[in-house]
Amino acid sequence: MIKTKVEKHFDKVAKKYDFYKKKNSFYYENLKKLLGREIPKSGNVLEIGCGTGDLLNHLKPGKGYGFDISSEMISISNYKFRNSKNLTFSTEWPKGIFDYIFMSDVIEHLEKPKETFKQISKLMNERSKFIITMANPIWESALMLAEKLKLKMPEGPHSRIMNHELQIMIEKAGMKIIKHDYKLLIPVRIPFVTSFANRYLEKYLKRLAFIEYFVAVRT
Repeated sequence: MIKTKVEKHFDKVAKKYDFYKKKNSFYYENLKKLLGREIPKSGNVLEIGCGTGDLLNHLKPGKGYGFDISSEMISISNYKFRNSKNLTFSTEWPKGIFDYIFMSDVIEHLEKPKETFKQISKLMNERSKFIITMANPIWESALMLAEKLKLKMPEGPHSRIMNHELQIMIEKAGMKIIKHDYKLLIPVRIPFVTSFANRYLEKYLKRLAFIEYFVAVRT
């Protein structure tokens, strides 16, 4: 099977994936906190675009399934968590029904997001929740500059999706958005500045925050 440009990109960066995550640990720590508030422990959880598995493992699901199109990412995940009986990582699209499904920093890499959302809807029941987190599109220029300065992982093929476009696609897939919010005004550690801005200024400047996220349910 011929690999897509997105697959090739993530196969290429797989070995350095965890290195870049450590380099931007402040962002990932806050992402884990956000997901932890939305996804209780011990549930049946699916991650779409699981990378090397750290987010899924952090959530401590009763049963966790990590899907990724990159075989290199899956190989690393399976090695890292080879002793975890409750985690499964695979390039095969999942089957069954999940309590919680999430994707983080993945939607912009989907070649056919409309079709993907329709397939995700089939993995949900009336109690399931689908959580999407992504970089706020207004940060795109800053992200591209950070990439050129080698401060972040190469983004690869991607296209930022605006929230109104996402809402339409979600609704056409048989779901509805029940929560739309922003978090993390400053996504890097700057002594004194970051903690003050994120604690006191974020509520006034929410739409400028780095993380934009959505929670959807089936209709």
